[in-house]
Amino acid sequence: MTLNQKSLDLEDERTTQKRYRSKVRPKSVGTRGPAVSYGALLGRIALRGPNELLGGHGDFYIGESYANLDGVRVFSWAAPVACTFFRGSQHHELCHEVALIRAFEHQGENLVDFHDEPMSDQVPAEPFRKRTLRVPAAPRRPAKLRPPAPPMPRQPAPPVAETITTTTVRAEAMLRAQLAAPRTRSLAPVLATLQPDQYDLVTVPAMDSMIIEGQPGTGKTIVASHRAAYLVSRDTPPENTLDGSVLVVGPTAAYSHHVRDVINRLTGGSDRVRVLSLPELMMTILDMEKPPAGEISRTSQDVDENLARFVRAAIPHVRKKVLHPGCIDVYNHLRRNGTGDHPVTRDPKWMGYLYGLPTASDALAQRAHTPLMATIQWEIQKPPTLTGVEHIIVDEAQDVTALEWHLLASINEADAWTVIGDLNQRRSDHTKATWQEVVGLLDIPVGDPPIRRLERGYRSTRPILEYANRLLPAADRSVLAFQQDGPQPVVEKCSRTTLDTALVSQVKRLNAAYPKGTVAVITADPEAAETRLRRAGWARVRAGVWERTQREVTVTHPDGARGLEFDGVVVVEPADFPQNLGRQGPLYTALTRPNRELVVLHTKPLPDKLRVVS
Repeated sequence: MTLNQKSLDLEDERTTQKRYRSKVRPKSVGTRGPAVSYGALLGRIALRGPNELLGGHGDFYIGESYANLDGVRVFSWAAPVACTFFRGSQHHELCHEVALIRAFEHQGENLVDFHDEPMSDQVPAEPFRKRTLRVPAAPRRPAKLRPPAPPMPRQPAPPVAETITTTTVRAEAMLRAQLAAPRTRSLAPVLATLQPDQYDLVTVPAMDSMIIEGQPGTGKTIVASHRAAYLVSRDTPPENTLDGSVLVVGPTAAYSHHVRDVINRLTGGSDRVRVLSLPELMMTILDMEKPPAGEISRTSQDVDENLARFVRAAIPHVRKKVLHPGCIDVYNHLRRNGTGDHPVTRDPKWMGYLYGLPTASDALAQRAHTPLMATIQWEIQKPPTLTGVEHIIVDEAQDVTALEWHLLASINEADAWTVIGDLNQRRSDHTKATWQEVVGLLDIPVGDPPIRRLERGYRSTRPILEYANRLLPAADRSVLAFQQDGPQPVVEKCSRTTLDTALVSQVKRLNAAYPKGTVAVITADPEAAETRLRRAGWARVRAGVWERTQREVTVTHPDGARGLEFDGVVVVEPADFPQNLGRQGPLYTALTRPNRELVVLHTKPLPDKLRVVS
């Protein structure tokens, strides 16, 4: 294609984009009913020749929702035919006819480029029709009705010439450009570059539970957010969707903010998806405004599943004395180990634990006791905003405790799950050590294989992953990195007197290197890092974010960095990061947050595995 021809084609595609958006994007969005698209075209498919399923035409578009533009079909990314674009393993009958895939690149709402990828040696001389489109006004229809299904009869699929594997990379040029672009403070939709293995996981039927495991940067959060949108899309096949709502559970409030925007974008702000961190979920149940402080658990008993059994057994006895008992009534009953005639437990270990519980007011202020208090409140009175949940997506699932799993299971009315995590990032001795234990706790059937694995890392470069993977067991150190090139991690030994200068200098350097991107300092002692920045003239603009000369840096504890990503990261004093069971989960998470550049500053000796390449 000549440069002039591409310019003409680009203008034609931009015209189609504008007309598509004017048709599918409503003037206002209701709070209930089907999800409404933002109005972006993702790509275009050219077949080897005309096809009767398309009314004798040989090409069609894939967009954020279905539309018929004067005979030009735009199929939703959630429809089965979108497999022709995403190249997943769930083949559609048109997959074997695909000759050329065109992927569109957007900046904001503007279509700025396209990338053509031949899929056959039988590409027509003019694969895409040129057209001038006349778009009628969008018809109004009741919000709760699905649009009429396009006439795409299912036919037996012929043999597929090539099996798509996880080694396939689609839209490679666009993906590289996307990864090279500055990181933003919230996740952006990646439908145009969604990879085949990710697409296959996103589109698993709603009632099929599964566990997804992957190293940092393999796209776990992308799968979580896009799967939530898929499950409530009006274009998802009925057998793959659900009638109720979807709850997305993450580790922190920062994670919730990180993914909420993309889910709202993909669903048109549908209220059938709720995004909450585990602490936010429990605060919602308890109607608390201020988050509790302290560690997630002091002992394994704080988060043991037996507490849920004790609560359920105690409530009927409390109701005999109090007509409408509250959370505190039940909690105090537990603290007394019930009554002499009806003790909660006769196990000496548990009796000692219950007698040692703090007062109710103190328990509500401590993170270690929030799961117990939330479990009590849920069993007494369920918040209306959390009813009707039929599928729960749990990201960073390796950090969910047994008692929290019990609480989530009580909320999940249809027992359908998407459990996503990485056991190498586990940060507590009091969470389940294997996925088999989680499956047994929830008593859910999972598919075959029971654990789906995302293999390729996209976020971090090979040098970063090779450095961070030294912390892993030898069997888990393999690196399949899409970004092969990048700066080697900078590891700088400092004295106590030079650490301040080194930190400020590295933050300044990374800000200059990525002026439109994001930079973070991850440390076990955020207050000390913030003091160093304040002395250097930085000012706090909001919680955890500091600014100087219109440049920002995020300062966070490793717990707060879960699920997030930045262009550049400075990790301070690795020796101070907490360990669990001899593993360096929090440190491993911190080292794998950067997309482009990692800096490690230390005054104390590094962990043994980071000193020598093994």
